[in-house]
Amino acid sequence: MSHENHVGALIDYLVDAHVLDRANPWVEALQAVPRHRFVPDVAWAEPMDDRPEHLINRQVDPAAWWDAIYSNTAIITQRGNGTAELTDRSSAPTSSLSCPHVAVEFLQLLDLAPHHRVLEIGTGTGWTAAMLTHRVGDHRVTTIEVDRAVAAVAIANLKEAEAAPAALVGDGSAGHPDHAPYDRVHVTCGVRDIPYAWVEQTRPGGVIVLPWMPPGQPFGMRLRLDVLDDDTAIGRPTGGASFMMLRSQRLPTMWPGYPDGGALSETHFHPHTAHAARWTGFGPYLAAAAPHLLVTTAGWEQGDDEAWRWVTRLRSTDSAAWGIAEVAESGGKTVVRQGGAHTLWDDYERAYMNWLKAGSPAPERLGFTVTPAGQHMWLDSPDQVVEPVRRWRR
Repeated sequence: MSHENHVGALIDYLVDAHVLDRANPWVEALQAVPRHRFVPDVAWAEPMDDRPEHLINRQVDPAAWWDAIYSNTAIITQRGNGTAELTDRSSAPTSSLSCPHVAVEFLQLLDLAPHHRVLEIGTGTGWTAAMLTHRVGDHRVTTIEVDRAVAAVAIANLKEAEAAPAALVGDGSAGHPDHAPYDRVHVTCGVRDIPYAWVEQTRPGGVIVLPWMPPGQPFGMRLRLDVLDDDTAIGRPTGGASFMMLRSQRLPTMWPGYPDGGALSETHFHPHTAHAARWTGFGPYLAAAAPHLLVTTAGWEQGDDEAWRWVTRLRSTDSAAWGIAEVAESGGKTVVRQGGAHTLWDDYERAYMNWLKAGSPAPERLGFTVTPAGQHMWLDSPDQVVEPVRRWRR
């Protein structure tokens, strides 16, 4: 079996899915950079269709190994920062080779030209770094990986594939000023708060492409930012995407128990209403209006009395504030308990009402501006800023 025997089927898939046309320069890169050289003999396959996840082993079943690599399948290569087995699905994936469909969509957003200098955040297995070097040359690509073990494997993979970018170990949120300015920044991990260092190290007119992953939302978004000559960057989302988070921006996977007590109140607003709307635009809007607010769980729960209730639990990403809202299946008022420095439920409900007042905007109407002071979001045009709703206790 060989790369040539399989890459044609992968290209056919990407063309049929309207990700590429056959004249696109990334087709040549796919043909020139053997994807299988960036996959270990044993890995965990996550097909992006109705096929189940499964372990692949080149020695045991080489045909399945090759098919996974050259189909629209994400390949998990590490769990639990290297402390868990690949088969342990209770442990979160922490490094992977992204599925080709999503990876190529992000690469295309770069609008790459042969003279561009590129900074990549998140080397992973090294495959996209090799694709970038094929397009612009080894000396124009800098790639950074935070995990030393992952970086060591990626460097070996790149060498075998005869690609030699500047491959570094470090926190990608700081970028790499020594090789700046860059024309393009390619980010392969989820980002909640866009590091200003990336803007600072990109020349005016340059482009930053990243998966924006707001906390606690059902999906992330592909985001392209154009860097301006006033030390800011501006852009809009271009579709959905989900990636592993930048390690310095990860939130806890397990939270402490919710305390008893808290301030008690009632509302006629049903929490399921806001939860259902997160898929139609409220989710990204909530991340703009209340970036400190995380929905940890939301759904029907059966209590000790065997009665069903809809329960929404909230946490703050930057304080000890919390909130719980629940309403009986039979209806009635929603009972709210909340504690901490600010009133999370009030923020949640107010953000939803502001979203309605704005016309229930879809995600495509949102835009981003990144400045030295941080990031903010807007609707339709940069002068219509989505104002934060946070209220502090008195």
